[in-house]
Amino acid sequence: MTIVVLGGFGLVLVVAAFIVTEVLAGLRPSQIPTGTEEKTAGRVIRVRGPVRGQLQSGAPAIYTEVIVEYYSRRGEGPYEVARKFPVGSRITYAKGDRVIVAYDVRTPRRARLAGRVSHWPALGLPSAA
Repeated sequence: MTIVVLGGFGLVLVVAAFIVTEVLAGLRPSQIPTGTEEKTAGRVIRVRGPVRGQLQSGAPAIYTEVIVEYYSRRGEGPYEVARKFPVGSRITYAKGDRVIVAYDVRTPRRARLAGRVSHWPALGLPSAA
């Protein structure tokens, strides 16, 4: 009887451990694998809007489109990334604003705007001293 009770308790612990690992695995961001994303500075080159169009989901919307030009940390580029913001959004960008761009180092290169900065010393390649 003791063996059955301990065996059942052990089985419950194993199942609980598998459930916990699945939950923890779901909490990690799975969009871009670790080690394949880099961040660099970019500059807003165009702001279009308000534009009436469709979002990627196909839903009709009125949005402002922000287009950013950036170079990779290896000097490749220029690349462009665009983002659509709802018209009522408090996020405002103007031409010439400096932003952080997070990009995937693998091809095809996917990028996203990661925020605005004002403290980065230079854009593009680091200068040779």
